[in-house]
Amino acid sequence: MTQEGSTPSMGVSLSWQTLNVMLQVGLQLIYMALLARWIAPEDFGVMAIALVVVGVVEIFAQVGIGPSIVQQPHLTPSHIATAWWFSAGLGLVFFAGMYLAAPALSAHYETPALCQVLRWISLSFVISGFSVVSRSLLIKRMDFRALTACALAGMVVGNLGIGLWMASQGAGLWAYVTALLVQNGVLSLGYVWFARIPLHARWDGAALGSLLTYGGRSTVFNLLTYAGAKVDMLMVKESLGWRDVGWYDRAVYLMGLPVTVLGKLGDSVLFSGLSAMQDNRDQLRATSLRGLHLISLLTLPMTIVLVWQAEGITRLILGPKFDGAAPLAQTLFLAVALRALTKLGDANIRALDGLRWGITIKLVFLGTLAVGVQWALTRGHGSQGAAWAVVAASGVQWLLTMGWMTQTLGISWPELLRFVRPGIGMAIAVAIPMGAIPSSAWWVSTAIAVCLAVCAALVFPGLALPKAVDPQGTLRSWVAARLPMRGLRSRWES
Repeated sequence: MTQEGSTPSMGVSLSWQTLNVMLQVGLQLIYMALLARWIAPEDFGVMAIALVVVGVVEIFAQVGIGPSIVQQPHLTPSHIATAWWFSAGLGLVFFAGMYLAAPALSAHYETPALCQVLRWISLSFVISGFSVVSRSLLIKRMDFRALTACALAGMVVGNLGIGLWMASQGAGLWAYVTALLVQNGVLSLGYVWFARIPLHARWDGAALGSLLTYGGRSTVFNLLTYAGAKVDMLMVKESLGWRDVGWYDRAVYLMGLPVTVLGKLGDSVLFSGLSAMQDNRDQLRATSLRGLHLISLLTLPMTIVLVWQAEGITRLILGPKFDGAAPLAQTLFLAVALRALTKLGDANIRALDGLRWGITIKLVFLGTLAVGVQWALTRGHGSQGAAWAVVAASGVQWLLTMGWMTQTLGISWPELLRFVRPGIGMAIAVAIPMGAIPSSAWWVSTAIAVCLAVCAALVFPGLALPKAVDPQGTLRSWVAARLPMRGLRSRWES
């Protein structure tokens, strides 16, 4: 168990959290690929609405206590114990509230099954209330080895074990519900085990006040972020049928997978690491620029692949009955790089408590998105028009977030572009061979194109890591030390 005095380095933490996220995404892909073959699109539509409702309420149920624990520079046992009692109590209160409100929400959506689904899923408020402080302590200590173990246990037991078994037995929607609750329960037990809470410490009202001050702003920021991720879904539901909602939900899910990977890294390693650097702007600036380079290097080529091969990727992951989601996914994939790069700005905003500006940016994004989706739906463009509105609003959000970063950290736009340029180069290096190689199997041309692009980056280091981005040569030396061939090492060291 990691103690306060032995916080792992940011590099070690990033390695563990990368493994954590990759395992989660891989297992989630397997789970959803199998679940989509046993559960109807209409069931996914009902579950999508239930998760939106519960997700909004859960933000209030935690009132930013978790982020406050991570961001708080001088955390005491009284802070921790007080936060735990407060969070546990709120979880019980919000569970009772959702239990009573479920029939009205079910009547609003004219879906009787939604009532019981909401009541069962709202047990997650209780589970989170008892474990959110433990999870936040693990993030603050950067103990991502423990977080990885918890995530793996939750996915295997809840989703791959109980969820898929129930789905194969014809449980339908309830397989999804049960898997979610079991996964959350296993996760929470792990958090509590690895991060013990000093409940013997006294209740401290002043400590709670300091946590809630930041937590209140964080709650509004998170609520607007969540609303921006779900408002299009709610608006599509109001205009279209459950099957279209199911297709749109799965397309949004596919678009969100790579963003979720970067988001989980940003919400944990970057947020925790940047919070620790909040008094050292030079270090913060250098780390942010390096993050900008790495994220663009990964997500810009990925966006090209996803857009180009959207039909094959959709059928591979969701199966043939979700072919209607492929055109939607192709459009939404255009927003992948924009949203991933925005996550870096969000981590800076939260670490430096620039939440007032962050809230303003999220309000603009939410308004732009809502107006765009409404315009598309009323003009008869359907869910495809809604997908284009998501892409346009994501571009506006990225520009505003990067604008805040450049002003706060003293980064010029030409300098920002210099760190993004290698990602653009790699995207072109992937696109050219993928378009030129004829193949009846989409994954063959994609694999060849990616391999050629990686080989080009190894042979020509300036393509992926120009000296302007790494003037000290530290990243080049790190890469060179791990290359097996002497010729390649010499190119990277020169």
